[in-house]
Amino acid sequence: MDINALAVEPSSKELLIAGGEVAGPDGIRRADIRILGEFIAEVAPGLRPGRNARVIDASDRLILPGGIDPHTHLTPPFVDDLTSGSAAALVGGITTLGTFSYPASSGDERESLVESLVRMEEMVHREAIADIFLHPVLWPPSSASSGQLEAIRAAGQLSIKFFMLRRDFGATVSDLLGVMDAARDLGMVVLIHCEDDALLRLAAARLQAEGKSSLRYYAESRPVVSEVSATQQAVAFCEATGAPTYVVHLSSARALRACRNPDTRGLPLFVETRPIYLHLTEERYANVDGPLYVGQPPLRGPDDLEALWDGLTDGSIDVLATDHAPWTREQKLDPALDIENLRPGVNNLQVMLPMYFSEGVRMGRITVERFVETTSTNPARIFGLFPRKGVIQEGAYADVAVWDPSLKKTIRGSDMYSKAGFSIYEGWEVTGWPVLTIRRGEIVFEDEELKGVPGSGKLLRRDPWKPM
Repeated sequence: MDINALAVEPSSKELLIAGGEVAGPDGIRRADIRILGEFIAEVAPGLRPGRNARVIDASDRLILPGGIDPHTHLTPPFVDDLTSGSAAALVGGITTLGTFSYPASSGDERESLVESLVRMEEMVHREAIADIFLHPVLWPPSSASSGQLEAIRAAGQLSIKFFMLRRDFGATVSDLLGVMDAARDLGMVVLIHCEDDALLRLAAARLQAEGKSSLRYYAESRPVVSEVSATQQAVAFCEATGAPTYVVHLSSARALRACRNPDTRGLPLFVETRPIYLHLTEERYANVDGPLYVGQPPLRGPDDLEALWDGLTDGSIDVLATDHAPWTREQKLDPALDIENLRPGVNNLQVMLPMYFSEGVRMGRITVERFVETTSTNPARIFGLFPRKGVIQEGAYADVAVWDPSLKKTIRGSDMYSKAGFSIYEGWEVTGWPVLTIRRGEIVFEDEELKGVPGSGKLLRRDPWKPM
């Protein structure tokens, strides 16, 4: 699909969504929604349209706040950019994306975190259709990092990320704790990838000594103990510094227990999981197409899958996010790849919410209220966007997805807007899909057609973190 060739359909001055069931974390109610410009003006039953208003009949439809996916990868080496990633998101009911800002290097020259933000802001203005916020990736931490954090905060981006699986992680812990102290004082959220590099290397060395280097053995090369060890350390960092800490893509029951026990109550600690751990298990790696399912951490066992569903139900897990990291099928199936030479990541922006609805809400695993909380309200609260985003109420941005909860579709790679060109869920039948998506008052997806255009997305400034 040639996204860049799409034309804008001008939106009416007023939109009135009439007759739907409006859902939020506190319940579901029948109400109409009046949208004026970028904002929701009224939410109440029996609203009458103004002159020249467009009325959207939402009878037998669910009206949900636009999804917020705080964890995506939309820059090289991954194949999606802010345009194709936005398109996939909007078609899937997601209106806001968090993605990463990596300082670029050229020879001995390296961008500062602020310079990388400026470059990314220019990309948003050119490419984005969905609204965007950024997580600068900070490495290595140093005594100078705190000054960079102040500049990032001034730019309205109040989060940073680091990876515990870096080879030099152990040598940087003291500086890293200083950065987390500074982040706490600035109201910034710290995202942490929790895998222990030393334990990963030990597992890989043992497998290679046994001649087991193919991706068939990928799950064994990244054992649960590596995730548990790193997660325990991340929890300790959160407790010691008081910095708001967000554990990304948690994959196992044991790591979840490390985050949620009596000793962690009251900590500003948040847990994210991702869709592949809800729908797939580690036996996939034994198949010929096993490399398609390689992510970090790997797929786990059936007991882990059930524990993550339970965590989403009972509030132990705060957010479901894609960690959308797209490659083509050919790149993923490259025969040169092995347990230490990887292309980790899958594309699932377009289908995350429909699959979660189908397997979660329709199957009775979660309520609609928890669906909204884990995919919109909680990420808005954690990342300083609430109440502008994450809720349908007067004064909020008009980010709305109209869902047909009975619509059945079969997932086809040919229908995906991601440049990956395929889906690991090919052939899955899914019930419950968005049929219309509105981003800041503009209809950007309707009647199976993407209507938003590149450059219409906004780089969002965020508020400092505050207790939820």
